[in-house]
Amino acid sequence: MATSVGNVADSTEPTKRMLSFQGLAELAHREYQAGDFEAAERHCMQLWRQEPDNTGVLLLLSSIHFQCRRLDRSAHFSTLAIKQNPLLAEAYSNLGNVYKERGQLQEAIEHYRHALRLKPDFIDGYINLAAALVAAGDMEGAVQAYVSALQYNPDLYCVRSDLGNLLKALGRLEEAKRSALLMMRCDPAVAQRLRSGNAHCVRLKPP
Repeated sequence: MATSVGNVADSTEPTKRMLSFQGLAELAHREYQAGDFEAAERHCMQLWRQEPDNTGVLLLLSSIHFQCRRLDRSAHFSTLAIKQNPLLAEAYSNLGNVYKERGQLQEAIEHYRHALRLKPDFIDGYINLAAALVAAGDMEGAVQAYVSALQYNPDLYCVRSDLGNLLKALGRLEEAKRSALLMMRCDPAVAQRLRSGNAHCVRLKPP
């Protein structure tokens, strides 16, 4: 989570408060990444009391509550973030995650698509959209979502792997083979892990 601080002289009290805010924000983000959601939430609430309109804090609170399966609270903080910035793609994607978790796939897909209209290079948005489309039975749509993600970053090994598996499930074996070859050519270490059966991909959900 990026937090903006003002260009104020170091000797001033406002600067000290801003640096304290930034340090606490970085700590909360590290705790979230480490899976210590209780500590991350506690520190985020301190930040929120200081800056209730900070969209970075609102997004992180939304993600924390989602990970804890407190879906109503997750949606609440995403909605607050959207009120502060109606063009915030990540907030719409977070709402989409809530809808998907509730089984409301059409609403989830609509929110992911809206997020991507706002931010066409939003990789997590394409990954989330593809997963929702697969759940809804739209395999071809999911293929297109993965292909779009790879146009922005062709070195996404997890996406290439998922795309290859999807193409294989659709019976498009030659395309699946090409996808696998591209993945292995991008990083020989990936090929070795695949051969040994030890490939492991970790994806962070959008904040």
